[in-house]
Amino acid sequence: MIESYQPAALRRPPEFAAVTRLVYVDWLRVLALLGVFVIHAVSPFNPWDHWHIRSPERSRLLGAVVVLMAPWIMPLFMMLAGTSAWYSLRRRVNAEYVRDRVTRILIPLIIGILVLVPPQVYAERRLYGQFSGSFIEFYPHFFEGGIYPVGNFSWHHLWFLGYLFAYSLLALPLFRFWQGERGQRQLQWLARISGGPMGLLWLAIPILLERYFFWFALGRRNLLLSDWSGRSILFVLYAYGFVLAAEPGFGRNVDRQWRRFLALGVAGISGLIALAWIGAIPSRLPPASEWWALAFWTVYAVGAWSWVVAVLGLGRRYLNRENAALERGRRAGLAWYLVHQPVIVLLAASVVTWRTGVGVKALALLLLSLIGTVFLIALVQMAKALRSRRNTTGAPVT
Repeated sequence: MIESYQPAALRRPPEFAAVTRLVYVDWLRVLALLGVFVIHAVSPFNPWDHWHIRSPERSRLLGAVVVLMAPWIMPLFMMLAGTSAWYSLRRRVNAEYVRDRVTRILIPLIIGILVLVPPQVYAERRLYGQFSGSFIEFYPHFFEGGIYPVGNFSWHHLWFLGYLFAYSLLALPLFRFWQGERGQRQLQWLARISGGPMGLLWLAIPILLERYFFWFALGRRNLLLSDWSGRSILFVLYAYGFVLAAEPGFGRNVDRQWRRFLALGVAGISGLIALAWIGAIPSRLPPASEWWALAFWTVYAVGAWSWVVAVLGLGRRYLNRENAALERGRRAGLAWYLVHQPVIVLLAASVVTWRTGVGVKALALLLLSLIGTVFLIALVQMAKALRSRRNTTGAPVT
């Protein structure tokens, strides 16, 4: 009885019935990590973008691999993170949840910026003759000259952790509301709407509105808020991930509709690849003042959302089996995300200088980066295991 008089922020979430783990969510997260790895490994050879390391020889075919996945893979990642937030908030009060976000997201972000990003910037500056000293000599310059790419300070691939931490805090009041009786009724109503004639396409409208706001109000120049990879639609996807776990009706709608969204996504991505192939994008993306910018970003956002729905549907249908590979993927997830790009960048700085064909370079970079990433993660896991044993026994491990 006393707990009913506590502020909502201090009140422990009510006990719900036992929840079956959404195995397909874990599978999709692992596969998305591999997809991001592939995107970064072929990015030096993408003719339509300027990545950190750029090969003199490019391949439109490898560029098409990036265009195929780039619009939707990080939105999918963010949606899966929203689903994880639902599980976390079931067993934590607000203070515990925020402390968990600081430990799991903010601290790795800060450490990663200080440890994992400087070698990447150093490798790029060395490759292009912008710095000639050792890494030790370069490190103090990481904090000089302003923000990358003009300066050296950057978060590189760790931008996702920064957005995720911010969204975790911004969405907390909304998620708590959706856990309540009124919020649950709202989600049930949305599930009914998204099961109607337009189906889950209704849920693309908030994505479009967010995209339009950042694109037209702030402009594409502000890469912290709006860029071609679609970062500005991620908050809506984060909320949708929570909704997917909180309201079973949305999952049933995905099961019924994912095939049509797959067709829509294939059509949208095919058009995007065709435009890139002929050089229309990204070099000639329309400015916000032109009318067809609205049409372009509408197609882009709807295509990204369509792929997210289609991949969720495929995962719900075919990826519901536990095995040892999935368990290893769960354990290695964050470490894989943190270390894979530094490995790729450092290796790419050497590989792109080889006097051989682009296909050989790309394959070598992919394989060497895979080996290097797995090796580093194995070292990290070994160190954690040794530390755990020391803490358990109270004595050094021999």
